[in-house]
Amino acid sequence: MPATSDIIGGGPRGGKDALNNESRGTNLIITGIGGQGNVMAATLLASAILEAGWEVTVGDVYGLTQRGGSVASHVRWKKGDPLPPLVPQRSLDILIAFEPLEALRILIQFGRETTRAIVNDRPVLPIGVQAGRLHYPDLKELYAAIKNLTTETMFTAATSVATELGNVQALNMVMLGALYGCGWTPFSANAFEHTIQSLIPSKFCNLNREAFRKGLTLGTPAH
Repeated sequence: MPATSDIIGGGPRGGKDALNNESRGTNLIITGIGGQGNVMAATLLASAILEAGWEVTVGDVYGLTQRGGSVASHVRWKKGDPLPPLVPQRSLDILIAFEPLEALRILIQFGRETTRAIVNDRPVLPIGVQAGRLHYPDLKELYAAIKNLTTETMFTAATSVATELGNVQALNMVMLGALYGCGWTPFSANAFEHTIQSLIPSKFCNLNREAFRKGLTLGTPAH
C-alpha cells in the first residue's frame, strides 16, 4: 500500500504550482461512493470558490443507487462566463477520489495526460464483492493503473485520519484539506474555513474544521 503521501511525477508542488486557467477554466471531479459526503464537499468547495470571485458550476452524476453506488460531483470554475456543469471527456484537471476504484473509473473517462489526482487509499468493497460474487482489483495493480493515468498522484490515508477524529464521515473534509494543502488551486485555506463556519451546522463545525486542518498537513509537501 502506498505511503500516506506518495507523490508521483510532475515536479515540485506548492502554491507556485497551482493551475492557472483563469480564461479556459479548471475542471475538477470529486468522486466516491454514495454516503461518503462528496456532494457536500462539492457544495462547500463551490461556495468557497464563488466567494473568491470566480464563476463556478456544479453538476452531480449518480449511479444506480444514491447510497452505495458511484457518485461524481463535477466542479468547474473560471473568470468570466460560467462553464456548463459537466466536465467534458478527456478534460479533467484535478480528481479528488474518496475511493480508489472510483478514481480509476473517472480517469478512464475524463482523465488526460495532465490530470492530477488525490486518492483516498481505503477501498470500499461493493456488496457483490463482500458476497463473493464479484472481484475487487488487486490494490497494487489498481494504484499502478491510477498512476499511469495521471501526471501526479497523491494517495492519502484520509479514512484513517477521519476515524482517528472519531467520525469517518469527516473523510470529505480531510480530502478537501489535502486539496488545499497541495497547492494545486489558488484558493485560501483560511477562506475555506470561513465557508465551513458559514454552511456547516454549528455543532459539527469544530469536527469539520479539525478534519480540514488534518487534511492540510497531508497535502503539504515536506521540506
